[in-house]
Amino acid sequence: MSDNCDYAQLYRIAKRYYIDNFSQAKIAVEESISRPHVSRLLAKARELGIVRISVQMPFSYESLAIANKLKERLGLSRVELACFPGQDGYSEERLSLAIATHASAILPELLSESENIGVGWGHTVYQTSMLLERQSSNPEKTFIPLLGVSGEDNPHLQINVIANRFAEKFGAKSYYTIVPIVRESGDKPGNIEGRSYRRLTMQWKKLDTAIIGLGPAPELGMSLVAETSDEYNRQLVSSRTVGDILANFFYSDGSVFDSSQYYFQISLELERLRKLKTVICLAGGRKKVDGIVAAARNRFFNILVTDVKTATMILDRIEKE
Repeated sequence: MSDNCDYAQLYRIAKRYYIDNFSQAKIAVEESISRPHVSRLLAKARELGIVRISVQMPFSYESLAIANKLKERLGLSRVELACFPGQDGYSEERLSLAIATHASAILPELLSESENIGVGWGHTVYQTSMLLERQSSNPEKTFIPLLGVSGEDNPHLQINVIANRFAEKFGAKSYYTIVPIVRESGDKPGNIEGRSYRRLTMQWKKLDTAIIGLGPAPELGMSLVAETSDEYNRQLVSSRTVGDILANFFYSDGSVFDSSQYYFQISLELERLRKLKTVICLAGGRKKVDGIVAAARNRFFNILVTDVKTATMILDRIEKE
């Protein structure tokens, strides 16, 4: 300890501010110093460890009971629930942000033993990559895109950017691809694209973990991939699929909508997700309930990060079956 510090004063000021809820102005009067000096001393107290601030995710036994029940009903290894009001007036974007906030807090633990981590796209996955705190450098980890790139200017679909953000936060390596998400059926890739595709699929063979989003059933007027045609999108809307993972639209039984007559799609097959040790799905909202249930039952993921209201809706749906 430095002899230049009045540790008793630092403790006294910290206690007044953090425990007794005194204002900095009131402390300044009590200590006969200026208010800016109080602010500097509070910062010094934090620097020296006299003050230790801990921020934790909210917890309730009710949400824990819901999470455990959902884990059992869907046969998952873990369910994590974000606390979100779920009231009218709260947008899907706010819900996605709540789930991403919770996911960013627990991912360092969930990925502690992972080495080759596949990354999907979507609003929640993107937000999670933004909210993650920087971790200790771990060059043994590699983050790998699970699908090709899209020309869409939506940042939530820029797969190389998302994978790189995860890598930056973990001090890890990131793999990049130039392969497009779709190509017209029958069109042969050029030599450069073909080599890139083969290198990407080789990376997929190394995967032990995946982080994925889950989209709702397709709706008229909405297109996930900008490059697809209106005819393809109309067929997709009428397909009665219940959701999508990595741009693979799937049915309740786990089978996938066949798009081969329109496009050759470059994304990890859902069947391969079943073989990975850890697959973390980040998804929530009323429109995604059926898709979450179907994907869990078909073992497309084994860890779910959602919110309390979505979990309750899933349980209600299961009870009604």
